[in-house]
Amino acid sequence: MSALRERRLFRESGRSLVIAMDHARVMPTVTGLKDINSVIKTCIGAGADAILAPMGSAAGCASALGNGGLWLSVDTTAATASSVVESALRLGADGIKAEIYPWCKPENDFFRNRSGAETVLGIACLVAECHKWGLPCMIESIPHGWPAADKRTPETVAAAARVASETGADYVKTFYTGDKESFTTAIENCNVPILILGGVKVDSDKDVLQMVRDAIDCGAVGITMGRNIWGHDNIAGMTAALAAIVHDDSSVDDAYGLVS
Repeated sequence: MSALRERRLFRESGRSLVIAMDHARVMPTVTGLKDINSVIKTCIGAGADAILAPMGSAAGCASALGNGGLWLSVDTTAATASSVVESALRLGADGIKAEIYPWCKPENDFFRNRSGAETVLGIACLVAECHKWGLPCMIESIPHGWPAADKRTPETVAAAARVASETGADYVKTFYTGDKESFTTAIENCNVPILILGGVKVDSDKDVLQMVRDAIDCGAVGITMGRNIWGHDNIAGMTAALAAIVHDDSSVDDAYGLVS
């Protein structure tokens, strides 16, 4: 991997607070991102290290992003890996993020036509292409696909993270499993550093902060969170609170004081 790109994505501690802003590529409406550059400026100014965005948003965010890092969120297959990486390099992205769906049935795939095994093959090709050019690659592992949340147990989350790491990924993005014991198992079972995703919007700020505190305590190197940040009434405060936990090892109570 390129050390220059890594330095824009992670701090010297090896940790990172990434603002996930790629929801509009799949969700029918994401009003919190209608002025995405304003959100980017606020988050970077409050302590975020990088953003995660699809091509359309990423192409117009250079000024708002400043010195922040850019993970480009992509959808790819084995046949398109080369052109996807070429586009990322042309854009100037610091890294690529894509999704993998171990054990997924075609109807639960993002494209509605691939098996879980086909997504693994596609990601393996993407990772190989990224490594050819020194482009960090983060793989988001979703066991059985997004619609099959009922099959998303701590065991399947841990196993899917390992599958993602075995493609050669540099980082894995995955779910917090709900408790420290099971998440520690996921961390120990994965060959590469893990960042947790934020998931659905949560009403309790303290619950979000506690989840991140617990994940960091278990060995996660950061978070890639979206709706619980840019969907918050106090975007800057929530960003600062999460940055305090990720980078300053703040307690939940101390971090909460930055939000309330």
